[in-house]
Amino acid sequence: MTRLTSSWDIPDVAAPVSDFGKTYRPFAHEGMYDFFKAARREEPVFYCPEIGYWVVTRRKDILPIFRDPDRFSASIALSPVTPFPDAMVRYLQENGFGAEQTQVNCDRPKHTRVRQVAAQFLNMKVFHSYEPQIRALVTDYVEGLKGRNRVDIVDAMTYELPARVLFLLMGIPDSEARKIKEWADNRLLMTFGKLSEAELLEAGKGLLDFWKYCQRMIEDRQAEPRNDYASKLLEVRDGDDSVLTLNEAASLVFGVLLAGHETTTNGLNNVLLELLRHRDQWERLVAEPDLIPNAVEEGLRFSSSVIAWRRRALEDVEIGGVAIPKGSNILVALGSANHDESQFEDPEVFDVARKNAREHIAFGNGIHFCIGAPLARLEIRIVLETLTKTFPNMRLVPQQRLDWVETIAFRGPVRLMVDLEG
Repeated sequence: MTRLTSSWDIPDVAAPVSDFGKTYRPFAHEGMYDFFKAARREEPVFYCPEIGYWVVTRRKDILPIFRDPDRFSASIALSPVTPFPDAMVRYLQENGFGAEQTQVNCDRPKHTRVRQVAAQFLNMKVFHSYEPQIRALVTDYVEGLKGRNRVDIVDAMTYELPARVLFLLMGIPDSEARKIKEWADNRLLMTFGKLSEAELLEAGKGLLDFWKYCQRMIEDRQAEPRNDYASKLLEVRDGDDSVLTLNEAASLVFGVLLAGHETTTNGLNNVLLELLRHRDQWERLVAEPDLIPNAVEEGLRFSSSVIAWRRRALEDVEIGGVAIPKGSNILVALGSANHDESQFEDPEVFDVARKNAREHIAFGNGIHFCIGAPLARLEIRIVLETLTKTFPNMRLVPQQRLDWVETIAFRGPVRLMVDLEG
């Protein structure tokens, strides 16, 4: 089952705290890339006492961590950064919360078994079979924007769109989009954010509702199978718990209903923000739409929607010349790796024609590489193709304040004001 407290996640390990460790603000996003640039140069591996994690900033140090799951466990990837109050833990346990570790926070051999089942439906062939329906959804949103000028593109389009795309695969009615987005936002903040005890207690109610919804979906598909993800899980399971248990099936749905759209929402918002900030790059896509697939990769590199992920050392290890004891928690800074000068020439330049843009690790690496990456790429590409064609003069509203959700992992503006007609 998913661990409901995070006290176990801060091991009793003596660690030196440097100036970088003291000044790192893991929940803040303004100035993050400048901070990581200095860290890569001066102290690429440092300990952050605020969260109890060793932070790894260089690409060459991060890739071996992802590629060695037998020494670096993924089990803490979804553990709450802020400890859950005891009262909330009791409430969840007493009311049947039973989500368990399945994919992103699961180690071998279970991870291999579960991912093989999930990949029967979550794969490039299936994703691309939905392209006409995704294009129709995007067109509907864009038609709704016509005749307007100044809009918050997040509220008007990108907040809800990825959830509705996911719902096509999940067999979920559009009427439930906002409710599930709210549950997912709630879970994201509970896991990766810094909520007060009162906020966590309230959020626990939504978390339980979210879990119960996923359980009901599995029960419903048992009675009436459809052409969707949950039904495919049950079909592959074929009543055999050694293939997949019913609770694992519900847990897989629970996981996808967070990861399957939150990262894409942030990815869309980030790439639109950077394209409009760098107006010459937007104009280049308007003139050369063949560059859009590469622009998607550059957007993912330059402004990653997932800026950090987590691992635990299963033995004494050395990372970047720093000795890290067994049991230590490790924060791998994906956003930093995607700006690493050793891999990307002029990494602070946003260039939609960058030749090696696809070498980013915004989707992770190794056995836990994001299973939904092809779908995210497809969605962002279709949105850029449609917006650059329909609103070629679109611009950012000047001097607007950008706010970011305060989490250690997910990054994207919560509001993005644009003038559609320039």
